[in-house]
Amino acid sequence: MKNISENKKNIIRGVIDIGTNSCRLFLAEVEKNENEAIIKKKLYKETQITKLGKFINPDSTIQEEGMNIVTNVIKKYAEKAREYNANEIIGFATSATREAANKDIFLKKIYDETKVNIKCISGEEEAHLTFSGAVTEFKNPVVLFDIGGGSTEIIFGDKNEIKFIKSFKAGAVRETETFFKNDSYENINKCIESLKERLSEIEPLKKYSFDLVGVAGTATTNVSVKEKMLKYDSEKVHGYVLTKEDVEKNLKKYLSVNLEERKKITGLQPQRADSVISGTIIILVIMELLNKDTFIVSECDNLEGAMSKTNL
Repeated sequence: MKNISENKKNIIRGVIDIGTNSCRLFLAEVEKNENEAIIKKKLYKETQITKLGKFINPDSTIQEEGMNIVTNVIKKYAEKAREYNANEIIGFATSATREAANKDIFLKKIYDETKVNIKCISGEEEAHLTFSGAVTEFKNPVVLFDIGGGSTEIIFGDKNEIKFIKSFKAGAVRETETFFKNDSYENINKCIESLKERLSEIEPLKKYSFDLVGVAGTATTNVSVKEKMLKYDSEKVHGYVLTKEDVEKNLKKYLSVNLEERKKITGLQPQRADSVISGTIIILVIMELLNKDTFIVSECDNLEGAMSKTNL
């Protein structure tokens, strides 16, 4: 057991995020009061690629294999939390789970086998968590995008006010399953046009002054690939500015090889090799619609947002 907190007023808290493509853990020491939990020290983060979105049946139910994979990861996360003497663990599930016809069975299975209570949150709740987790680091207004496996959240605002918030049915796994089956990219233009249509609601935001900020795996992966990171460097990734040219070069690199060769690209997790093209295309469509040539990558997202909530 790791005795982390020296302040008896603080607690160790764990947050688990069940996404469409990955399952993540965040452990932190927080000062908890009635209205919020203030993060005092970040202790541990881990991401496992679980690909839940690939285990959805035509009737929108989650297959047992997918449920088992995620549940087993959460068992390991619960054990890791115990190593840090975590006082509590909270969790939330996003796009793939909220669209599943058998989500209640899935969440009950997780609780029965791990004693971790997972709340299925709406797309708007997810966007609020992401924005609250990231916006504290920016003085200027921001448009923040969070590309997940099944949905993309886009929020415009600042520390004081959210002016636009929406969860779009566009994601790295969703586009891969729809347009790029069997690692074939002949439908790339159809994908781009479809994304432009689905995300067109954000285009009027380009008239405002703001910093464009990207969070989550697709954004961070494009940094680690550009920098050819043999080992992921969170400190280097956080705050990194990617240009549109950087992203276009990465996309060209991904498209130049087949799936097995793509898995060997330095800086790219092999488990992301099948969905990174779709995710990167979404970034470029967002940049085009907002008329932006650069964006800032942030490591703070819905995990930090959930960690700061007293009641998820």
